Amino acid sequence: MTDTRRGWATLARVLLVLVTILAVFVVVIRFAPFYLPQVDADVPYPEQGEHRVFGYATLTSPMVRLVVTGRHVPAEPAEIEGFLRAGRDLVPAEGSVIEGRVFVVSASELRRLDRYEQLGSRYGRAMLELVDGSEAWVYRKRD
Repeated sequence: MTDTRRGWATLARVLLVLVTILAVFVVVIRFAPFYLPQVDADVPYPEQGEHRVFGYATLTSPMVRLVVTGRHVPAEPAEIEGFLRAGRDLVPAEGSVIEGRVFVVSASELRRLDRYEQLGSRYGRAMLELVDGSEAWVYRKRD
């Protein structure tokens, strides 16, 4: 076999491996949320339709939203008044403003977010008013 043929064969193998890794990544992210913990059994399934969510910690990351929801979820800057960020939680604090990102998800994607946030055991989900007057779901640590 000539050096050129060996080079092309090696390149073909490398490309096959890369395409296989990418395909596995896409399938795992999009169709198999087995990596997310189950939601507490007492938590009702979200209503159908679109849901606005305000993220102030890990959910501000586009990569986290991609991995959790299974798709690219665009987000816009948003703020909530009257709270202060304390680690991965919000605590009431008069005169304070929390900056974050607001994004829209479907009911099934909200359920995946619920699983990621361990709704019912670790976090609760509350509807809060944003600075612009709109409302969005916000995950807050449970006591």
